[in-house]
Amino acid sequence: MTASGLGAGRGPVGLGVIGLAPVAGRALGLLALSGLGWQVATRGLNFFGAGIFLRFIHGIDLIIHEAGHVFFLVFGQFLHVLGGSLLQVAVPALCAVHFFWQRQPASFAVALFWTGESITDVAIYMADAPAMALPLLGGGHHDWNYLLGTLGLLGAARFLATLTYGLGALIILAALAILTVDLVRAWNRAGAGAPE
Repeated sequence: MTASGLGAGRGPVGLGVIGLAPVAGRALGLLALSGLGWQVATRGLNFFGAGIFLRFIHGIDLIIHEAGHVFFLVFGQFLHVLGGSLLQVAVPALCAVHFFWQRQPASFAVALFWTGESITDVAIYMADAPAMALPLLGGGHHDWNYLLGTLGLLGAARFLATLTYGLGALIILAALAILTVDLVRAWNRAGAGAPE
């Protein structure tokens, strides 16, 4: 076999370690995101039902959420309070848009998953608006109690949270589907010896 024949075809040489790296990365990513998606589904609107990995992601969401209050400080009380949830969802959504425009479907899927997870995280906060039982940083005011109360929608908090959670769950499913399609494409490219 000549050097130019190495890597050609679908045999073991063609699917070497280098050729399978994109496949393995996507497969591991899909496995990890599927596990996190399952945790989001089993947690539902129960903040205390989250596992350690979702709690870690919630910590990241929370930092961005709190930064949103600072960024929206000059836009009046309502937008200042809403700004936390807005930025919490906008940051991963903007990451997803960036990766979409860069034509990086696996990265797009991960950022889209994060967007969906962040939306479900906001839904938990919304659902808690009437009871205000969630632990808050510094014991501060409850954003969604204020927001829904101001709009006269406090009685609909659970319904609105369920709709919001459903939207986040659909986005998570779409992200998993996109990553699955990209995994299959990577496998086909690796099998054909095509470059990534």
